Order: sequence, then structure tokens, then C-alpha cells
Amino acid sequence: MTDSRASSEAQDAKDPGRRADTAPTSDRVTVNLTGKAVQALQRLQYLTGYNKTDCINRALIIAGEIEEMSREPGAFYWRETPDSDLMLVRFV
Repeated sequence: MTDSRASSEAQDAKDPGRRADTAPTSDRVTVNLTGKAVQALQRLQYLTGYNKTDCINRALIIAGEIEEMSREPGAFYWRETPDSDLMLVRFV
């Protein structure tokens, strides 16, 4: 293996989302959820009608997008109704 390829693979291991062309199509994992996370998952299932796998997959995708956006300059705003005032949202 060349040094540049080894370096590229090492970087991919640090940032698995960096190279979409080499991303696996699926992966099976076991996860231990806290009580609060279990309640959140159950609530999300109730609200969406999705199964646990779909809820977790969607949550991870959204969390990744939020994490990327939060690293960029700018701000997030939320409006509860079309007529309500904008509220600044902060993710911690």
C-alpha cells in the first residue's frame, strides 16, 4: 500500500462520512439506550408510525446534518406557526 493510500484510508477512518463512494450500504449494530433515549424512541415511533430501525436511521441522518450545519457560520431559527415570531435555536 502506498503512503498516500494509507493516509487516505486513515483519514476515512477518522471521518467515515467523507467518502460516500466507499460507504457501506448497511451495517448491523447493537446499541444500549438510556431510559431517556428509549422514551424518545418510543415517542418518535408513536409520532411517525415508523419502526425502531427507521426511527434510529432517520435520527442519525438528521443528527449528522445538524452537526455539519452547526459548524458553519450562521444560525438556526424556528417558527411554531406561520404567524409566530422567529426563535433562535441552539444545539448544545
